Amino acid sequence: MTINYSEEIYNEDFFNIIKKDNAIVVNLNYENNLLISSWLNGGICHNMKHVVNQSLEEQDFDDLMDVDYNTFQENKFIHLDLNPNKSTGLMTSACMDNYAISTKKYEQLSVTSIVTAGADKNGVKAGDNASFYEYKNHYFRHFGTINIITIINANLQDGALVTASITATEAKTSVLQDLKVESQYSNFISTGTGTDGICIISNKNSENNLENAGKHSKLGELIAQSVQDATRKALYLQTFMSIDFQATVLSRLSRFHITFDDFYNSQNVDKVEYASKFYCFNRNKENVAFISSIINLIDEVQLNLLDIEDITRVIRELIYNHLNVDVNDKKIDNIDDIIDLLIKSINQHLFD
Repeated sequence: MTINYSEEIYNEDFFNIIKKDNAIVVNLNYENNLLISSWLNGGICHNMKHVVNQSLEEQDFDDLMDVDYNTFQENKFIHLDLNPNKSTGLMTSACMDNYAISTKKYEQLSVTSIVTAGADKNGVKAGDNASFYEYKNHYFRHFGTINIITIINANLQDGALVTASITATEAKTSVLQDLKVESQYSNFISTGTGTDGICIISNKNSENNLENAGKHSKLGELIAQSVQDATRKALYLQTFMSIDFQATVLSRLSRFHITFDDFYNSQNVDKVEYASKFYCFNRNKENVAFISSIINLIDEVQLNLLDIEDITRVIRELIYNHLNVDVNDKKIDNIDDIIDLLIKSINQHLFD
């Protein structure tokens, strides 16, 4: 097979990054150690030459039915003209055109993260119900992934690579929490996707030996800021996820599987007329704040921090004060009752 497209997109002494067909390849020029969640050459590795972020196409999913993941990755590396014994990598369904790179520096220390991110189909909170069960390496995976490759121009001990991966993972999760990206498997906010990948690389040729990559350290700060910056950019490029995207009533309610039709179907009015009124309500920031207040109370109940009885009076007051709709006689026994009451109250506010 031949390579159809190849372009260098980043270059430093320690490494350069090439976009090659539907893959991004990090070429490592010096001795290194790395930690990676790869099938082929996964875990702690030393002196790898290439780290790959590979986008999967429709045919690839068919191929994965015939071979194991190690063999599949090996074949992909060979196609990219890379030595599979000196290569390792991550896989995703995200488009490689939507990569984001962020470099953070402090004095002699530099951290670069390259991220591809898609969380709209596979977002999940740790502890949500599982989507597959693995037995003897047989299972089926859905790909919709946040892949992070973080490159550090300092010499880290192997244990520090693990600490760096914790810092990077928490940084990724903080972005999802800040943007309120919903889990596809529960009503909670995602902490990641079900198939996220990570790679932390350090330069063993560097004279700057570091042993701490935790969140109190300057290195940890740079790792987190680099990952956060690149993850935000990559999420926007792949899924248009952003602060503006989340600044609507419907976006806040989406993790409860509420759509425009749930509002419209409970009203006997022309759809165009309804949409014109609802559009203004949906985009109003005070309405978003009102919805967020109620959702925060729902979260308190879902997390067993409060009981449903503790929030019913407050929710009735919020609805009355913001929508001028009296719901004191309405039943609230569970979260579904709250969502149903919210929809009916908003419609009453719009059309009465």
